[in-house]
Amino acid sequence: MLKIKKSRYLGIKNTLICRQGVSSVELLVSAIVLISVITFFTTCSFQIHLIWKDIRHQRIGMGELNNQLESITLLTKTEARAALSNLTPSATCENSLRAPRLQGELREDSLGTRVTLQLNWDKRHKGKPLELSGWLQESDPSPAKTESQAQISLAQPFRAHASRQWASPNRLHAGLPGLGKEPL
Repeated sequence: MLKIKKSRYLGIKNTLICRQGVSSVELLVSAIVLISVITFFTTCSFQIHLIWKDIRHQRIGMGELNNQLESITLLTKTEARAALSNLTPSATCENSLRAPRLQGELREDSLGTRVTLQLNWDKRHKGKPLELSGWLQESDPSPAKTESQAQISLAQPFRAHASRQWASPNRLHAGLPGLGKEPL
């Protein structure tokens, strides 16, 4: 009789193909990986939510400072001092931010009278307060400009209005003929 030897390779091949179950080690490893991934993404989603909340608070604060500064820079120096002494946050700011505190000061510098506003509130983390600066509009005490001064201001419109904060094109050229708020 002739004996037929099976090679080891065929035996291993047959056992790999015929395998029907999953070992407990594989289940344990896949469960640990799945729990780690779920924990990581849950933590990230909560942190992203807190970041968006901080961004929303920063936008509300900057909007408040911008609105306050825009109204104060249109005043004279004495009116601005009075407005800064009675400075209070708006209702939107009070409702959105936790205990907002608004402060302002006037300083003289090379560009004129600078108004600096600061807004601080109780945050989750410590940080610098929001700060925004603008300059008061210097009113010209002379009653009328000569024609040569008007031509200089037409030739250099940016220099004449460089100290304004958030100036729109309509505000920059409101006094110039043909460039006011007329429809195009």
